[in-house]
Amino acid sequence: MINPEDKSPNGEDARIAEAAAASGVTPEQERQAREIIEKALQDGVARFYEIVREDALIGPIFSGAVHDLPGHMQTMVDFWSRMVLGTERYSGMPLPPHVNLNLKVEHFERWLAVWKEASYATMPEPLADLVTQRAANMAQHWIVALENVATQQAKLAEKDV
Repeated sequence: MINPEDKSPNGEDARIAEAAAASGVTPEQERQAREIIEKALQDGVARFYEIVREDALIGPIFSGAVHDLPGHMQTMVDFWSRMVLGTERYSGMPLPPHVNLNLKVEHFERWLAVWKEASYATMPEPLADLVTQRAANMAQHWIVALENVATQQAKLAEKDV
């Protein structure tokens, strides 16, 4: 019997398998769907970085911060796989590496526009809808978090004077 309260990766797989069985989806169909989603995420991340490298506003930020592009791209695929499929390949904390990049609202707006363009160019529409909405939610949270960090840093700097 599957325990619906089980939050372990195996429990997640069991809940997915149970939902698939209840909906008439075979395990093979579920596996194929996951493969399609993974490939679409890879394609979306690749397209995103093709666009970003040429972007006047956010391209220099990425160029200055990302020193291993293939490794970073794989990390981003793993991140989005976790966000969409609940995989465990990404276990990092995405905000801290961005704290000292001096990101502003206009950087997030451009990042979202590029992610949306890349997603809709490479993913089935329902998946593109999902990842662009999750990116927009994440951007809203990050803007507030980064503003809070900047405020705290300014207060600490005032105390040092």
